[in-house]
Amino acid sequence: MVVVEALTGVLVLTLAIATTAAVYVGLLGVLGAIRLVRCDRCGHLGMTSLSEPLRSCRHCRLHHPLYALHHAHATHGADAHRDEDR
Repeated sequence: MVVVEALTGVLVLTLAIATTAAVYVGLLGVLGAIRLVRCDRCGHLGMTSLSEPLRSCRHCRLHHPLYALHHAHATHGADAHRDEDR
């Protein structure tokens, strides 16, 4: 019974922290300090103070290093074409 109560307490604490963080990110978004934008390379959401898409995010660098190394030439080529269009 003590284990169930401890796990319930951990679950409640985790949900409380996640909810509080979401409220603060939402308030910063309303103020214009943080924007949620998509990464150009992997499409995941990221936070930035700019309104333009991220070139690469932490997810690309940490979770896909082998994929990024294997496809390095393809992504740089796409970025070069995008820069020429501007």
